[in-house]
Amino acid sequence: MRSRLTLMVGLLYFPVAHADLQPKQHIGVAGLDFESQVGYDVGYNDNVTWQHDENRASATNYQRLTPSLSVSGKRYEDQYLLAYTGDYRQYQSDSADNRSDHTFLLAGNWRLGQMHGVEVNLYDALGHEDRGKDSSEGFTPEQFQEFGINKPIATHFTSGQVRYTYGAPEGRGHASVALQHTQLRYRDLNTIHDTDVDFYNYMLDQEWHTNSLIAEIFDQKAKNLRYRYSFITNQRRYELNPLKDSNEYYFAVTMRNHFTSQIEVNAYLAWLYKGFLNNPDSSPFSGLNWDVDSTWTPLKQIKVNLHSSKTIKDPSDSGGYTQVMTNGLSYEHHWWVDRFSTIVDYSHITESYKNESDGRRDKKNLLSLTFNYDFRPSINFKLKLQWDTLHSNKKTDVFFIGPDNDREVDRTLGYDDSAIIFMTQVQI
Repeated sequence: MRSRLTLMVGLLYFPVAHADLQPKQHIGVAGLDFESQVGYDVGYNDNVTWQHDENRASATNYQRLTPSLSVSGKRYEDQYLLAYTGDYRQYQSDSADNRSDHTFLLAGNWRLGQMHGVEVNLYDALGHEDRGKDSSEGFTPEQFQEFGINKPIATHFTSGQVRYTYGAPEGRGHASVALQHTQLRYRDLNTIHDTDVDFYNYMLDQEWHTNSLIAEIFDQKAKNLRYRYSFITNQRRYELNPLKDSNEYYFAVTMRNHFTSQIEVNAYLAWLYKGFLNNPDSSPFSGLNWDVDSTWTPLKQIKVNLHSSKTIKDPSDSGGYTQVMTNGLSYEHHWWVDRFSTIVDYSHITESYKNESDGRRDKKNLLSLTFNYDFRPSINFKLKLQWDTLHSNKKTDVFFIGPDNDREVDRTLGYDDSAIIFMTQVQI
């Protein structure tokens, strides 16, 4: 049952994965397989709302509960999956930032003879934006009050995909064509609306939907070498701000290669063209994007990982794009027993704002140290220390709201955040 269909949980951004626990499948009515996990974290965060000034930061203990449940079935060659993940967090002395997220996935895979297949994937996520991140990035406590942001901003992300595949399941390769629709909406903005209509309209300006066409050819060239060739086009449309509308075109090659028993490389290279339809002041982007992940295992107890990526994303304001460069290194060491390991992970992220924000450039550093203990194949404990800092070449950034876009709002850039977390994960 643990086939390609099960992998859709990861491919569609399914959240909350603490540990690789040994699955416990429970056979139920009509031969359905049930699997469930529950995670419980206790931690301390010294800057919950990502403040630049240390004296404005809110430090508190918190608890987090992450249940997940999946039901899968198989009838001949057809496969089905229904999955749910929850993410509930409560802060001891900062209840305004309590939150609960819910994610649902429904996937089906039907074989129509030896050479034809159809997949349908439906994804629904009720999530949030942290206060001090994303739309409210760089806001001070006074600005939270000014704009009515008295809790995390609730989001609703949906995605639906239909994919046709031509090729035998056990053949060397296959071709597929997919149509996908994704959408972002904000939920429960009543307090913001009642406090500041201008910022409420600004939030509505961030809502979008995207229609995508994905054509791919998969080639299993050798046992340890696989290629995927892709053409992807994304047509993103903003519901109330057509100046941000854009079309994207990707020509991509993905490679997965086990060079030796010790070295594995996963590489994604794409040529991207992004053009803005309705904003003459925005320059199009054309260039190479990539995501390369390489793992070296010189000894059984040692694993070294290097990763590098370059992507672009839409900013909150119209008039450009943001180029994101990430480079990182992690080191994992298993000690005198296989069940105990430590992981040191570091990433350096640079975000460059193009055609807007007067050349804003942010540098972010993420460092974590994790102690991992597999108490049982189905029970895992972790102790994690993490540090997250952001520094910018600008002290503040400015954007404008209001019916005439003449009301200036400042973002105070940069933060220092650290946390300590004890995590428990149980496969039920």
